[in-house]
Amino acid sequence: MAVVAVTGCSGYIGSRLLRFMEEDDRISRIIGIDVKAPAFTSRKLEFHRLDVRNRGVTELFRKESVEKVVHLAFIVDPLHDTKLMHDIDVGGCRNVLTATSECGAGHLVVASSTSAFGALPDNPEWLSEAHPPRRQDNFLYASDKCEAEVLLGEFISAHPKVKVAVVRPCIVFGPNVDNYLSRFILRLPFIPGVGGARPEMQFVHEDDVARVFYRVIEEEAEGFFHAVGAGTINSGEIARMAGKRIIDLPAWLIYPSVDLLWKLHAPRIGGPSGMLDFIRYRWTASDDATRERLGIGPNRSSEEVVRIMLETHGKAIKG
Repeated sequence: MAVVAVTGCSGYIGSRLLRFMEEDDRISRIIGIDVKAPAFTSRKLEFHRLDVRNRGVTELFRKESVEKVVHLAFIVDPLHDTKLMHDIDVGGCRNVLTATSECGAGHLVVASSTSAFGALPDNPEWLSEAHPPRRQDNFLYASDKCEAEVLLGEFISAHPKVKVAVVRPCIVFGPNVDNYLSRFILRLPFIPGVGGARPEMQFVHEDDVARVFYRVIEEEAEGFFHAVGAGTINSGEIARMAGKRIIDLPAWLIYPSVDLLWKLHAPRIGGPSGMLDFIRYRWTASDDATRERLGIGPNRSSEEVVRIMLETHGKAIKG
């Protein structure tokens, strides 16, 4: 009977994961950490309202004799306060690594992202679990994920007895999602494009992501895993489904324009121009090794995931 700590337990991945863990008789208690209370209540869950950067995390893990740590706490929506965002994403990860080491936990599972590879013009068509992350300095979320993986590499070297697993989801959508990526599609009157680029993209359902995390926990797996939807979809197909048109602008115009609007806190602008690279360049990830090692794959395709997101928010599906 294991005691499992879950940071970011109130997020849309954490909330789904708690449902899987609730039914697992091998898990006796769940130590949940977040800055807001989770909507899901569980007989196993002991919730602690705690910032992931707080040094009290170590004390808590020790006190509760935590045996497994699942680190999901991170900022998805870009913040204008980049120092704060970086401190939560990277500083918080560093603090959780310290707590994991100090409490003697034997298994650590960390949420990364396929964005850690960067949306870069020289990416291969498919990025495998074995590909190293590459920092994308113009988009903090992706840069932070890359830096967090560097920290994990150092942790693995220093703590060889701890089993460490890194799960990299692609863009996560589902009925419960509400972030700058979903609002990018739902709220803008059109879909912006960069110079006519239509790279293939991936989306994964929140339940499929939670299933990968749960299987990693269940198997005490270690290494790198990808949580991606089956197949791909491009921005042109998304625009048709949403009943919107794509307006293409040249890179020299759209990048500085978005940065200016972001700086001015313009409504409907969800982040700085670095996010445009993710609709300009391909950054698709293979999950072949994940399927082989865990024996599972996604239940939904990228197209189905986008369709579910649009239908949940009352958008007519066309095409």
